[in-house]
Order: sequence, then C-alpha cells, then structure tokens
Amino acid sequence: METLYQALKMMLVLVFSIGQILSPKIAGGDFPLSKPVAPGDESKYIQISAVDEGFDTWQPVKDHGGYRYGPSMILNADGSLDVWSAANGPGDITDMVTYKRYSADLKKRTKEVVAVKPTAESYDGKWTCDPGVIRFGGWYYIGYTTTVNPGGVDNAVCVARSKDPQGPFTEKWTGSGWGVLPQPIIEYTGTPNCFGAGTPSFVLMEDTLYIYYAWADERGTATRVSTADASDENWPATLEYRGECIPPDTDGDSSDVKYVDEFGRFVAVFAKHAFSSEGCVTVWESFDGLTFRQSGFVAANTCQKLHNCGISARADGHIGKGDPVYLSYAYGGADDTSGWGNWATRLHRVTLSLADAPTEETTNVTHSDVVVSPRKVSAVPEIITVKAEQQSYTISKSEQVWVMAFDTDGFCFPILTGVKYSGYDTSVLKIVGGRLYPVNPGTTRVFLQWHNFWGDFVVHVTE
Repeated sequence: METLYQALKMMLVLVFSIGQILSPKIAGGDFPLSKPVAPGDESKYIQISAVDEGFDTWQPVKDHGGYRYGPSMILNADGSLDVWSAANGPGDITDMVTYKRYSADLKKRTKEVVAVKPTAESYDGKWTCDPGVIRFGGWYYIGYTTTVNPGGVDNAVCVARSKDPQGPFTEKWTGSGWGVLPQPIIEYTGTPNCFGAGTPSFVLMEDTLYIYYAWADERGTATRVSTADASDENWPATLEYRGECIPPDTDGDSSDVKYVDEFGRFVAVFAKHAFSSEGCVTVWESFDGLTFRQSGFVAANTCQKLHNCGISARADGHIGKGDPVYLSYAYGGADDTSGWGNWATRLHRVTLSLADAPTEETTNVTHSDVVVSPRKVSAVPEIITVKAEQQSYTISKSEQVWVMAFDTDGFCFPILTGVKYSGYDTSVLKIVGGRLYPVNPGTTRVFLQWHNFWGDFVVHVTE
C-alpha cells in the first residue's frame, strides 16, 4: 500500500507548482522593538491559564507516525503567527526544523517547509531540532540542538540565521563568523552520556541578548542562561555564562523563556512529568532574567503525555500588553497506543494574570481526555524539503545521484527533472544530468536546488 501511495505521489508532483501558487499568502510584519520596562511588583506571581482544550496543529499520519515538537512561535504585528518545530527527518537525517505561518484567526496557514536541516559532514550533520527563534538587526536567528555523538547524548547548541523566516537558514555560526560549517555556541562539559545542552530560547533586552538553554546531566534538567552583545553581528563570540537560573528537575524537560512587558518580568514555561498522564506545564518568573522562582502551573484543559512546550511572543521575545498569547506542545494523549515519536501537536490560547501567591501543582486538576487522532495521507503531496539520497558519496567512477522530494506525510519520491547543482569544485567533479563524474582525487561539497528547496551533499573522489 505504501508503494502505491508513493507511485501516486510521483504523478501528483506534476501539480506541485499549481499547489504552490494556490497556497495562502499570509502577510506578516514586525512590531517595533520593545522599549525598556521597569521591573514589576515582586509581591505578585504570574499565572497562565489555558482558555479551552485548544486544537491540533499537527497530527501523525495513520500507520506512518511522525511528529512536530518543541515549537517556537513569533507573533507578527497583524496577528499572524510564525511557528517553527522540530520534525522527523528524511533518510539519513534524524531531525530538522520546519516552518509555517498561520493567519490571525488561525484558520489558514502557509505550506510547511524545512527552514533548518543538517549540513552534510559537519558538526550538526546528524540532526537539527528543538528550535528557538528571535529576530533583530534584520536577521532571524534559530538556535537549535545538535550533537556529533550517536544516541542523542552530549548535545550542544548551534545557531543559524536568515533574512526570511522560512529560511533557508544556511548561514551558520562557524566559531568565528557566519558560513557553511557550523560550530556550537554552547558546548556541554558535564558528565558524559547525558542529554547535555540544548533547546535554546532568546529574549532581547535593548542590546543584551539573553540565551536560555537546558543543561541536563545526572542531576536532571536545569535551565542555564548566558548573555551576549546583540549590537555585535558576531554576537555568539561575546557569550558570557551567567549561571543556572532554574534548578534541575529529574521529571521534566526544557524551558521556553519570554518577557512580559505588562507585568515587568521574564516568564518561563517548563513541561513537568513529561510524557506521563500527570504531565503539566510549570510556570517560572524572574525580575532580572538570572534568578527564577516558580509561580504557577497549567494543567486544566491540557493534554496528557505532553512535552517540549513553547509560548509565543513578538520577534524580540517580548509579550506586549494586549497581545494574543499561545501555548503549544507535543503530546501522546489519553490513550495508551501512541508510542515514541508518534505525537500530535496542540495549540492553546492562554491568558496571563497576576496572583497574590504562587499556585502549587495539585493532583485534582482534570486534564483533557483528548487522544491522538491520526490523519489520512494527503491527497496532494505537500513537499517540505529535498535532499540527495545520501549525504556523502565516495566514488572512483561515475555514479548517479538520486534527489528525493519529501512530503509532510513522511513519504519520499525521486525528482526526475529540474534539479540544479552548484558550488562544487570542477577540478574534482563534473555533474551531467544528475550523474557524478570523477575528475581528480579530492573532496567537494555540492549544493542542489529544486524550485525553492535546497540541500547539500559531499563527494569524495578516490583514485
């Protein structure tokens, strides 16, 4: 049956261009940068409440699975919402970051596309996930989790940038500037074989950029903070570690941090009891961005087995007075059938308020009994990325490269025409009709493009 779907989609790719033309074009537009705000009343505690049970923005495909998790959301001046999420990757890529924009009423969205994916044979060559996005100085910056180790341990934080929210985010911090081959901005130096560092989020306070990230070792998952000079284009080179701002928790995952202008404080959301039926969102707050205290939790109306949550803000990480605010997370639901990596994604409209005392987690709050509802395979493929069948090739004689299109359902099919190749060393390699011809021994990187989709692979030519 899967082969039949793939064959059908190979024919339906002919209508791809028409589908792109008919895709909703949703305007965005930035708010002005937030102005300095005096710290709020420390005798009050911020509370977040989910207005209702929300709705799914992603559902796994029936009998095929899939996921979108760790959403980072930017609210635009017209009320539209930009959403970046970690997604299951194609072929030899484990995870990548996708992007889509919702209209202000959340009833329409643009086509989903891949914004960030691994660079072949590089530090992030295995996966790019857990996005955190901010915009300043004319650039969108995405921080993401990656690792050079197998098994998802000893992770680090990298960052990429683009002028366009949908990318491609191919300019990555190299350790000394912006280029092709990424290097981490935050490396894990703790006990080996733990999760390590990852899941970044950002807040801009005038020229100071606050970078929050998980630090997960044998003690559990803590949140750490560093700051950088946002007026410097090479701001990753100015990072200064400022300390552990939320203590370790052995039963949760990462924080997403924003700044609430109306209440004069930073706010963090953190999934506690992640992946379990008791899962909830804890709320933390800070008046200096360096030391946080717990102020509340969100459980009513949320889905069971939630994890990797995010909260929306403007492009500089601020929540303005009167802004609609959204909470989103991946979840497994109230049933027992959804296994690892088979998650839906939920979005809630939430309200923010102040209380006289912090609220503590309680077991008598009823969660939603929503179950994960798999969806049918799309009738027309919504292509999200393309890539060469392999990230690396070693050749001594001519070899055909198959470029594959991957859709949002997780299916792939070969592209037979229209692929362009560039950037490679012609003294090492010749490419004719998608076939690699060795010229001289050496190594070269090849960039490929099909419509607005992009990718890269590396070719090693041997004797």
